[in-house]
Amino acid sequence: MKENCGDLGSNYSRVPFALFFTIFALLAWQAIRPLMIDIVWAGLLSFLTAPLFKRLNSMTGGRLRGTAAGVTLILLGLLLLFPLVALLTSLGGEITALGLKISGVISKMETTETISAAGLTGSWLPKWASEYISSFLGNSEAVRAVFQKGAAWAGGLLTKISGNLIQGISSFLFHFMVTLMLSFFFIKDGRSIIEYIKSVTPLPSEEKLMFFCKAERILHSVIYGILLTVGIQAVLGGLGWWFTGLGSPVFFGALMFFFGMFPAGTAVVWVPGGLYLLLSGDIKNGVILLAWGTAIVGTIDNILRPFIISGGHGEEIPTLLVVIGLFGGVAAWGFLGIFLGPLVLVLFTLVFDIYRCRYLKSSGGGEA
Repeated sequence: MKENCGDLGSNYSRVPFALFFTIFALLAWQAIRPLMIDIVWAGLLSFLTAPLFKRLNSMTGGRLRGTAAGVTLILLGLLLLFPLVALLTSLGGEITALGLKISGVISKMETTETISAAGLTGSWLPKWASEYISSFLGNSEAVRAVFQKGAAWAGGLLTKISGNLIQGISSFLFHFMVTLMLSFFFIKDGRSIIEYIKSVTPLPSEEKLMFFCKAERILHSVIYGILLTVGIQAVLGGLGWWFTGLGSPVFFGALMFFFGMFPAGTAVVWVPGGLYLLLSGDIKNGVILLAWGTAIVGTIDNILRPFIISGGHGEEIPTLLVVIGLFGGVAAWGFLGIFLGPLVLVLFTLVFDIYRCRYLKSSGGGEA
């Protein structure tokens, strides 16, 4: 006799099944918990590359989804790999140079050799500041002793940071490769995964459609409106940094990218750079950098972000949620929280609005 799955499920108690489901859910969570950050990153990257995949997939008539996903993944890997290598190379060079400089200072102090500020900081320190610091260091043995201890501590700290950086490279490469592999499947089967999640979302059809449509618009705003805009700002800011003769433009461009995510913006980096040029006597380049930062880097956010968001039918996120989401997200999830924090908060307010509408209807208060 053929069994009916619906009748069979209705005759059995839900408690044993709930226990059965909970056991496997816990086991599954233990398996995916170490990779949760990678999974979320893969989801964000697949969303970012979705337009490219759609175009490539349409060129093959939809018959070579795997090939289209593979080409998309290769382009994504190249797009991420080159900036990461340049950033890590620049950062490693800065740490190595600073460590060597501190070691040289300690050696000179041990031989009671006179320490000049220019020898300590390099040629970037303005002449008047270099002379003042050199005079200050030469007039007090106590200051020299304190400075020597501070330099030794800083040297040890840099050595520790370098060691941790080397140890973390293998872990970083592992998670990077995992993220790329997961991204392949998310790019290829992302639409099916979303439809599967929709099928188990505990909302009526109308609310479910509204929730996922708004979630897509919000994600578009977060990914394109923030990431792409800040990326362009960082590139332009790095070019201005390089054009005015300041060192390590890749490193400081990366700093602009990071600070550009926050309300303070990229000005946290290029304003001190412009002021340094002015104080060091390079008035022309100082004015150029400040003007470039103000007229181009600082204003492109107000021009480009609304264009990108409206062009993709995105949605403006309330400023309060952005600020709370950015800082709270970074505290909870690190760099990933820059994107995940605002998204989670806005989706929570959407669910809360659904509850609010239901409550007002049930209480006879109508909709507000």
